Formats: sequence, C-alpha cells, structure tokens
Amino acid sequence: MNRRQFLLTTAAGALAGCTGGRGDPVTMLAVNEHDVSHTITAWVVRGERLRVAETVEVDSGAFERLAEMRPDDGSGDPYRVTVQVDGRVALAREFRPETWFNQLDVFVAEDGTVELNRGQAA
Repeated sequence: MNRRQFLLTTAAGALAGCTGGRGDPVTMLAVNEHDVSHTITAWVVRGERLRVAETVEVDSGAFERLAEMRPDDGSGDPYRVTVQVDGRVALAREFRPETWFNQLDVFVAEDGTVELNRGQAA
C-alpha cells in the first residue's frame, strides 16, 4: 500500500469535512508504514523560533498527530525540520515554502526510510 492509499484509508475520517485555506494551522502527522512501532521526535524551527518539539509513539501501520503549528507572518524564513526515529537522527531538512501548505508529515516507509512530505489538505 502506498502512502496516499494509506492516508486515504486511515485518515479519511479524521479529515472528513475539512476545508483548508491560507492562514489555517499546519498539521503534522507521524505516519508509520514500517512493520515495527517507532518513537518519533520532531523539531521544527522557523527563523530563530522553535515551532514544534514533540515525541509520539507510532504503532506499525498507524499514524499519530505530532503537532499543529499556528500560521506565522510568512516572513520567508526557512523551515528547519529535524526528525529522530528511536533516538537516532533520521532526517534533517531545510526548506523555504514556495507554495502554501497546511500539512507537514513525517513518514516511516515500509523499508524503514524516513521522508518529510508537505501538502495541502482540502
């Protein structure tokens, strides 16, 4: 099952009735497609401000809400995202938003690799 199918089948109820738009909070999920459970910690910094510092336990084939970030002034500062899985740094990314997004998710894939995906939840 790919990520999109996974999210459609597991998160459809959680997202039902949502309408997304500019100024909406950014929701962060930790999605675990791996066959074992994991402890996932995420930090998000924008500019010099720590926006998220959260840890969740995610069972195999499940997802957990990591955080909800309030929208900021659109300063143009880059986002710096660091993710640990089971105490080890698995991902460190910096990006400047070029388009609006309200979903920023950490995925642990079936093979154990870690990805960061952002998008627009309707």
